[in-house]
Amino acid sequence: MAIANGADAPPTSPPRRARRPWWRAVLVALLLVVGVAVAWSYLVPRPSGITGAPSPTPTPTPSPTPSIPQIARQEVWTSDTPSTGEYRSNTVTLEPATVNERVVDYVVKVESSVDIDPDEAARSIQATLDDPRGWAGYGRTSFRAVTAETDTTLSIYLAAPDSAQKLCAPADIARKWNCRVGDDVILNTDRWLYMTPTYDDLAEYRAYLVNHEVGHYLGQGHAPCPGEGKKAPVMMQQSISLDGCLRNAWPRESD
Repeated sequence: MAIANGADAPPTSPPRRARRPWWRAVLVALLLVVGVAVAWSYLVPRPSGITGAPSPTPTPTPSPTPSIPQIARQEVWTSDTPSTGEYRSNTVTLEPATVNERVVDYVVKVESSVDIDPDEAARSIQATLDDPRGWAGYGRTSFRAVTAETDTTLSIYLAAPDSAQKLCAPADIARKWNCRVGDDVILNTDRWLYMTPTYDDLAEYRAYLVNHEVGHYLGQGHAPCPGEGKKAPVMMQQSISLDGCLRNAWPRESD
């Protein structure tokens, strides 16, 4: 039977909602994963051993250099540092960098009225005595800073002017110079802190001071300037005058 025009059409299903493309969901998930990973890398500390920005290395603080009065650059200056007769000794043991046939043990004694750390002074003295340009460089004698004294221990004093005068007796050092008496080396703290006008570098002058007085301990006497413009022997009294020589803090540099 034919269906007449205008007859009812068959019932239709309700209209369907348009579906989102599947790749959009995947893209959203990937972006979420990447975002979480980035946040994690910034918020969570890295374990040790992972390469990253290096941590800044702290810069060591150098020991302060004493202020040298202008008058001490013009003349051999003597301060009014009080004398106590009491001394603080180094607490560190310092082995020689090169061990020669003979090793001399020494202690450093700093007068209590002076603002010098005994351990810092010992390190400075040991560095001078270890230097290959110094006495150890001859291959005969090395030096070792110790904390326990014996009858053969060399004592290196850093003494205020009045105490240095007493320790150096019967020699008269006019409260301004240094000396060696037996197994004692006496360094005037005014020279250690303020040097003399013949030098303009404090570290270099301290090396000269140690090498000169320890040279006396090793049996060396004073030496003259060998000639105009030549290096001064370390055993020359360079604190007083250079006599036309060039200053020199090291015994092997003048050989």
